[in-house]
Amino acid sequence: MVSLRSLIVGAALLVAPVIAAVTPAQIADGIKSITDKSRALQAPAQSITILNAPLIVIGQGPFPVCLCLRSFRVYTR
Repeated sequence: MVSLRSLIVGAALLVAPVIAAVTPAQIADGIKSITDKSRALQAPAQSITILNAPLIVIGQGPFPVCLCLRSFRVYTR
C-alpha cells in the first residue's frame, strides 16, 4: 500500500528539476501575466449582484467573461 508520505516525497523529487529549470525572468513574466488577467477580471466581478449571480451557473447574464480555470485563460465574448 502506498503511503501519503511516499507520495509527497516522490512528488518533491519529480518537481525539483522542473523548478530548477525555470528562470527568474520566466517567473516574473508569469506573475505579470496573472496580475494582468486578475485586473481584467475585476470589473466583471464587481458587476455581480445577488440578483444576477445565479445566472453565472447557467451561463447567462451580463457576464462577458468565461473563465477556463484548467488552463487559466480568459475568453471574452
